[in-house]
Amino acid sequence: MEVLNYDHLIDDNEIVFMTYVGFITQTLLTGMLESLEHEKEFSDIPSNSAHNIFTVFIEMTQNIIKYAKSEVKKESLYKSNGLIVVGKYSSKNYFVHSQNVVLEDDVKTISERIDEINQLSSDEIRKKYRELRRNGRHIHDKGAGIGFYEIAKRAVNLEYKFTRIKNGKYYFYLTVEIKE
Repeated sequence: MEVLNYDHLIDDNEIVFMTYVGFITQTLLTGMLESLEHEKEFSDIPSNSAHNIFTVFIEMTQNIIKYAKSEVKKESLYKSNGLIVVGKYSSKNYFVHSQNVVLEDDVKTISERIDEINQLSSDEIRKKYRELRRNGRHIHDKGAGIGFYEIAKRAVNLEYKFTRIKNGKYYFYLTVEIKE
């Protein structure tokens, strides 16, 4: 698996709280959130920032699960081919970075949604989020709907990239910056 800018994320930041690649279970997610909670206390992360980090982390992990193209589902076990990194930039802002495999058919949907979000102001993002919650229009079996708006409500920006792998598959990289 190619890892985009992983060294850059570590070298240019004061702290990397968590890095994970592999199978994802509900128990594991609970453990990772407990680990982030300990990091919050240890590093004196403001409660509002911690809440935003946790929410973005959960949403991005759900995206890894939803878009997993090498899924092996047994109860709540997924082989995700995903990576998630949580850390702090030297500028005092935090980041959550994820990468996973998506199909070519998903690239356009994801790109359009994130491009749309990146053109909106904070107020417009919140308004659109409330609208989507009410009508459920953009919710489908793989997401690319309300979850990206949930992330955007808490983010400075959403940066993404796709890299073609083969056989109609792409790596999807998403990095979200969260203010302290």
